[in-house]
Amino acid sequence: MVFDGTRKNTQMFTNQWDLYWGVNNNNPLLANPYRRAMFFLTYIKGTLVNKWVVTVSRWLNRQIQGGIPTTDERLWAEVARSFTQRFANNMEKEDAQAQLRRGIKMKEGDIDAYVAQFKELARMAGYCLDEPQTIDTFMVGLPLNLYLKTFELDQPRTYQQWREAVVKRQQQYVHAQAQMEAHKNNNPKPQIGGWAPRGQLSHPDAMDTSAGRTRGRLAGSEEINYHVPPYLPRGGFVQQGRGGG
Repeated sequence: MVFDGTRKNTQMFTNQWDLYWGVNNNNPLLANPYRRAMFFLTYIKGTLVNKWVVTVSRWLNRQIQGGIPTTDERLWAEVARSFTQRFANNMEKEDAQAQLRRGIKMKEGDIDAYVAQFKELARMAGYCLDEPQTIDTFMVGLPLNLYLKTFELDQPRTYQQWREAVVKRQQQYVHAQAQMEAHKNNNPKPQIGGWAPRGQLSHPDAMDTSAGRTRGRLAGSEEINYHVPPYLPRGGFVQQGRGGG
């Protein structure tokens, strides 16, 4: 939480300081206006702010040297006023209006972030939330399905009605998606691994017509002794001699 003089970060820094102060309001360092102001200056660093820091710290010391007690709340009030006047973002309103004209969109289903961003921009732009133009700008940034469902089921009119309705509808959608995912995970498709039987067994009397077995039978056929019927010649003709009888 360090402020370097960048005006667009002035409000963010101020918000962070207020939160820090609120959480530590019982701390003796922050309870004393003088020490609070000096501690505040330690979070403001950089070339853009150095002159202001030196000027303010010297002013604080002069007040104490002049007899002002360190418990005088005017010390802190003057430092806070000087900071706001010196580093206020004078273009904040114009920047917020320009950003809203360009349009902002709800991102990644985060309706809470969208609502917070829109409300802050509308505040900085000086827009009334219940003005029709402001509500129209809010609606344009919603996803089409969310806008249509909200308009159909809730028919909101004011900004608050729109905000509450879209938050409720988006929460319902997120819940439904989570339930569908859980149901899918609880009913997984059966996975068959290598341990499963690999198919139908063949009949033991069935002829194996696979290529390997067929080639094996053909190759082995030369070794088969076929029985030659007696009525077939068993060899070549033998020429009879003339004198034979």
